[in-house]
Amino acid sequence: MIIEALWSIVAVLCVGFVAYGLSIYFYVYAQRLLGAARTSAYYAIAPFIAAILSLIIFREIPDVTYFVALVLMIVGACLSSQDKPLIKKVKNE
Repeated sequence: MIIEALWSIVAVLCVGFVAYGLSIYFYVYAQRLLGAARTSAYYAIAPFIAAILSLIIFREIPDVTYFVALVLMIVGACLSSQDKPLIKKVKNE
């Protein structure tokens, strides 16, 4: 009984290390290579991957609200991945 409980704790710690620890490591590594703005834009792709995987795994047709949300996510990701600002500030001199 105690060995099974310890095994469960070790398994959860390993999953946490892989899921959280390595994701943070690769995020910081990407920031060094790409910069903070581009890394954040690429990091925003994760919800899209999760949405596609959910369609594949569960094999269900989603409602209309799913597609509306997907379009809004795409627009937000496109806007955040651009290097130029949306609004230009006018300097008053």
